[in-house]
Amino acid sequence: DELDELDELDELDDSTRLKTSRPQDHLRPAFSTKLRPPVSPFRGVLASPQQASKMPGSRALILLLGDSITQLSFSAGNAGWGAHLADQYQRRADVLNRGKSGYNTDWYNNYLNTTEGKQDIFGSDHNPMNVRIATIFFGANDASHAVLNPRHHVPLQRFKDNLKEIASTITKHIGHHVKIVIICPPPVHHESRLKYQVERYGDKATGELERTLELSGKYAQAAAEVANELNVPHLNLWRDMQNAAPGPDEPWSKYLNDGLHLSREGNIFVGEKLTDLIKKKFPELAVTPCPHTDYPGNSASACPGLDHFGPWHDHINHTDPMQSFRRKRKMTIDVNGEQQG
Repeated sequence: DELDELDELDELDDSTRLKTSRPQDHLRPAFSTKLRPPVSPFRGVLASPQQASKMPGSRALILLLGDSITQLSFSAGNAGWGAHLADQYQRRADVLNRGKSGYNTDWYNNYLNTTEGKQDIFGSDHNPMNVRIATIFFGANDASHAVLNPRHHVPLQRFKDNLKEIASTITKHIGHHVKIVIICPPPVHHESRLKYQVERYGDKATGELERTLELSGKYAQAAAEVANELNVPHLNLWRDMQNAAPGPDEPWSKYLNDGLHLSREGNIFVGEKLTDLIKKKFPELAVTPCPHTDYPGNSASACPGLDHFGPWHDHINHTDPMQSFRRKRKMTIDVNGEQQG
């Protein structure tokens, strides 16, 4: 299935102890640099984020950076947390999933330093000013055991430095207006990991844990420390999941479907926690749903900092619909950032 295919990158070599890489493989070039440099159609625009959202066809963007837990966040069958965000921001913002399964922060920074990476992450077909929120969600791979999984392991201090570099790259290419959220890796459930290892690899399973609760906790704490240093909010899943379902039988394992990746309940947990954080830290970007239906995409919903696209259906004059559409957007921004109309 989808998760099994992604897991081949995450842990096949480690759980079966197949040595297919060397410790310095993360330094070897592995990414294409042959694409043309990205060219923005809004080059030279000097506009605020609020003005940028008024540009014709310029919808606000939410950018998700991370590993497989982010890549899988659009999984509809698993109630992905990225899909949860997309649902919350109907007609107001597009959510761009740039999760890369199996990546650690070394590899993601390598990718960001290529033309292909810059074009993929920051785009050539939209104004970077439109990115209003960016999440940085790493650690599940970086926290791998240095001996049992050297392919994915990133030393703790370098992990912290890498997170800072990713955040710096975001502000460099998007601007300081972007709201960055660092998401700490979730806990690792040992029993589920060992069970999954046997189910997946049979007699090739080692019975050794190359990802542990202790290691993931250290990297979660490191990510939280980086967030505090950068003065950006963070979501500590390692702590919050265990606090939400405490007990000697580790009931928090319900948030994980293989001891590492998020289950349906885990995705819902992350989606709700993230929208709560946005509401608390960035209230101007939080969507207030309709008080009657709890629906986030109708005329009774609201978001102070993000406009909606197209007049709401109950605001359209059925006897003269074009009048309603003309009234919806009278202001445009020309290429010099000057307001017109």
